[in-house]
Amino acid sequence: MEYDLSALVQQIRLAYAEHLMRCTDLPPEEMEELLSLDGDRDAARRWLAFGYAKHRYDPDHVRGLLVYLFSNYYPSLGDDPAKGKLLRRAIARKTAKLSELTIEKISGTRLDWSEVFQLVGKEFNPTRVKERILKIYEELKGADHEHPKR
Repeated sequence: MEYDLSALVQQIRLAYAEHLMRCTDLPPEEMEELLSLDGDRDAARRWLAFGYAKHRYDPDHVRGLLVYLFSNYYPSLGDDPAKGKLLRRAIARKTAKLSELTIEKISGTRLDWSEVFQLVGKEFNPTRVKERILKIYEELKGADHEHPKR
């Protein structure tokens, strides 16, 4: 049986992102090898930065940013306005839970920040969260440069 390694690693990265969003706590250092199986250390670092940010800062802020990014920028299998309407209704009724969301449920729903804040249960500064994640990414990049994997 032949496997497409890049497709497999892409699935691993998405599964890790979903775990981060749903708050199942997989330590980033334990995921590093799996996330870079295809040799794309840069792609692995991107997801690891989210994981480390979740441990260093308010995890709900990182989770909220992931929800926003997946709802607005991850391609949905099809344009389904009804999916977004249902999710918005559940958020308004406070029946939507971050721990129950999946990438499939939120992709293409185009949530705005006020809806994300309501889902997370608090407001935060998305720009600051992004800056912190980018800083961690740069730290990881520097660490890799100093200590390259063999």
